[in-house]
Amino acid sequence: MTLYSFALTVHLTTLFTLIPIILYTDHLGARWILKGDITLPARKLKLLHRTVLVGLTLMIGSGLTLFSTVSGYLLTVPVFYIKMFFVATLVINSFFIGSLMHIAVEKTFSEVEKRERLLLALSGGASTLSWIGVVLAALQLGL
Repeated sequence: MTLYSFALTVHLTTLFTLIPIILYTDHLGARWILKGDITLPARKLKLLHRTVLVGLTLMIGSGLTLFSTVSGYLLTVPVFYIKMFFVATLVINSFFIGSLMHIAVEKTFSEVEKRERLLLALSGGASTLSWIGVVLAALQLGL
């Protein structure tokens, strides 16, 4: 097995492992919003957040390995830069998610202030758009 094929296997396996975890996390958030009168368990949210962070770190590490094998090509393709923008957004947003998730633990959605709702919406939207953007950009790269 070549280094490229190993890194690609790690990259894709991690992605396909993260998808249901991210969807489950989004399901919890949607349930919290729609019910309006529940809080979410801190331990579960921390575990999910750490799991996604570990996965994102694995994807970045394997992505760097993939990049090192075909960097000459990738640096000439505009969609690669778009993908890197989405990856950077995911990394930055992970810090915001970490600092905001206490809200769903401490308050029901009906108790959340407008400013906090706006921050949660922006962070959730950035996360959703970035995960979708990363996958679509990767599909365009066709590596």
